[in-house]
Amino acid sequence: MRLTTAALLARPAAGAGTRRFVLVAGATAGAAALLIAAGRLSMLGHRGPVDTRLAPYVLEGGLRAGTVLGAVLLTVPLLALVVQALRVGSLARDRRMAGLRLAGAIPREVRAVAAVEAGGAAGAGAIMAAPAYLILWVLLGVLPPAGSKLLPAPTPADLLLWLVVAVAAALSGALAGAVVHSRALVDPLGVRRRAAVQGLRPAVLGRVVVGTVVSAVGLGYVGVRNGFTVLPIVLLAALVLAFALAPWLVVAAGRRLAAGSGAQRLLAGRRLAADPSSAGRVAAVLVVCGSALGVEAVLIDNLLSVPYGLGGTLGFYFTGYGLAAVGVLVAAAVAVLTLLVGTGDHLLDARRPLASLAALGVEESTLAQVLRRQVTAVAIPAVVCGVVIGGLTAAVLAGWNDGATPGRVRAGGHALVAAALPTAAAAVLAAAAMWLAARFAARLLRPRLREAIDPENLRVA
Repeated sequence: MRLTTAALLARPAAGAGTRRFVLVAGATAGAAALLIAAGRLSMLGHRGPVDTRLAPYVLEGGLRAGTVLGAVLLTVPLLALVVQALRVGSLARDRRMAGLRLAGAIPREVRAVAAVEAGGAAGAGAIMAAPAYLILWVLLGVLPPAGSKLLPAPTPADLLLWLVVAVAAALSGALAGAVVHSRALVDPLGVRRRAAVQGLRPAVLGRVVVGTVVSAVGLGYVGVRNGFTVLPIVLLAALVLAFALAPWLVVAAGRRLAAGSGAQRLLAGRRLAADPSSAGRVAAVLVVCGSALGVEAVLIDNLLSVPYGLGGTLGFYFTGYGLAAVGVLVAAAVAVLTLLVGTGDHLLDARRPLASLAALGVEESTLAQVLRRQVTAVAIPAVVCGVVIGGLTAAVLAGWNDGATPGRVRAGGHALVAAALPTAAAAVLAAAAMWLAARFAARLLRPRLREAIDPENLRVA
């Protein structure tokens, strides 16, 4: 199949196709802009003089690495949104691909069409990364006062970074599109999806073992040796572990809901247990966000309990914690948006079952509560687990460091006891925020739900 033919067949249609293109392009543009910013910061000091108006988190080499790492980590929820967006309108798209198969296309050609479709959207987003990076520079490098700027002025080197990131984004988008579509099996009678494999597969088990071992060994090295240079490896291992275990967390939450009393809990639980992959990606991001909040809660509590004054450095610490908190909130908001997109796409695919429930007398308000339970059952346990993990980790590291960090640092069980209150407070606040976000998401989905339960959808095959 020629590239022009694949591009013609991959042209986004109205409705779900257009929404998918916009979501993929927008999320890719944001992720690419963050990667360009991370590359720009990593080159700081190697090319030309350094702007002294920048914040100390950027000027100092040791702190700059953490800022770069934070920018890279912010791309994780955006990439999860890209993967979820590729699945928007998947049922209609798979039927279109089934038509291509019936017309004589072989599986490799069908995957090529899907790759061109996703690669085109990712490429458009990579092109928009240039203006997105300029907007990011205005927000972080122009508007803040001197001494608080986080991003230096653009240079010609940024153009080269943009070209490299654009090519990588387009190729990665094409690969992701082909992989996402490869999970569908097409036959002459329609489209059927491969059922989720039950049990812990070797690949998943390998990721769990590697992530656990590397995280434990790395944290031990950080705590005992104060070797923060291995922290990026620890974070990467923690991400691998979170994305491997998050679907199982979703399955457990779905089964717990389904085992309770009430039709709402049963419907929400069965839906989560039937398709844990999409919600699992969101749960993984929220676990990581919660871990960051737990760590910050313990560190801020330690800072506030210092029996002696830190002088001018107090503002330095609180500004850093505030910036980290803003990054965590942005990542959590993107994760909730990803969950919202996935739930909205489910409403589109489940129009006939929902219309059948409405015809049997189930009220719209009841189905809206099902959606809310579906969102809260994923978001609240994930973020609370993350806060507990982060708080405990920070407490253990504080005890091991034995005075390396400012604040109330106690060894052994005393550090865990001291961290209990801030961790619990952060968990309650995070759970309340996720509950409010779930209510807001359910309200946003009410129009889509109203369309899905229309009696006309009983005619949908």
